[in-house]
Amino acid sequence: MGISSFNVQNSMGANGSVYVNGTSATTGDFVAIQFTEDSVIGAITGQMDNSAQFIADSITFNKNDCIYLPFTSLTLTSGAAILYKA
Repeated sequence: MGISSFNVQNSMGANGSVYVNGTSATTGDFVAIQFTEDSVIGAITGQMDNSAQFIADSITFNKNDCIYLPFTSLTLTSGAAILYKA
């Protein structure tokens, strides 16, 4: 996957976004996560190698941290985030 196959406008919110602040799964087609407060991910379904270990480590993401990856489902253990649509 090179830069030509990645739409930069989409990663910047051109297709909209969803704000999440609960612990229920949020589903859709997303390309990025921006945390709006310190947060922990409980589950993620997407193109990420070793995501089970990533979740098991209970990494705390700081406010304004971003993760860029295609994903279809996210569950937060705590915190809040903006999910950018693909």
